Amino acid sequence: VNQSKLRFFTNISHEFRTPLTLIRGQVDMLLQMQNIQPSVYNRILNVKRNTLTMQNLINELLEFRKTEQGHINIRVSEQDFLAFIYEVYLSFSEYAKYRAINFNFNCQDEKIPLWFDAAQMQKVFYNLISNAFKYTPKEGTISISVSEQAERVEVKITDSGVGISAEAIEKIFDRFYQAENGLQISNMAPGTGIGLALTKSILETHKAEIHVESKPQVGSIFTITL
Repeated sequence: VNQSKLRFFTNISHEFRTPLTLIRGQVDMLLQMQNIQPSVYNRILNVKRNTLTMQNLINELLEFRKTEQGHINIRVSEQDFLAFIYEVYLSFSEYAKYRAINFNFNCQDEKIPLWFDAAQMQKVFYNLISNAFKYTPKEGTISISVSEQAERVEVKITDSGVGISAEAIEKIFDRFYQAENGLQISNMAPGTGIGLALTKSILETHKAEIHVESKPQVGSIFTITL
């Protein structure tokens, strides 16, 4: 059954790729035009950003199949992790305004050098932050906190969402598992159930850890230690 689901996801992903590539090409052409009003330019830029996010989701589906077959590879290099995570935060800032959610970024450091695969790690944080938005109601709060402690970097993603039951916490990293609370915010449809499974797999490949604390109707804290 799992292999059938994976084949289905993979086939659908390939179908989505071509039209998205064409949309991205048209958007890039619009951005190169002269005499565009700043407000219009920013909206086109948001279209491009969301197109890239959709392409990343498709790549995630294809990547997940690789992990299932034991073919995941990481290519690490030393980079400024703080700049990386702040860029991810900025990608969601406009969406936070649209959803009327208080979205905060907290860090006392100016730079955090770290060895990691940025392309893979982006999938991790896009998944976790997307989930926080998915389960947090209007005027709620989502925070990203980064701290460095004795050769370890800790990232906390905190939300004031619907929370996760104790029984579900044990299963949320299982492939194709979807907690029922996904239906309680903004009538959003539940996800595919592969995001957190992929997230854990990528973190394990980095020798990193993820820990979850949550209370129903209070919120959740996902802590990543690198």
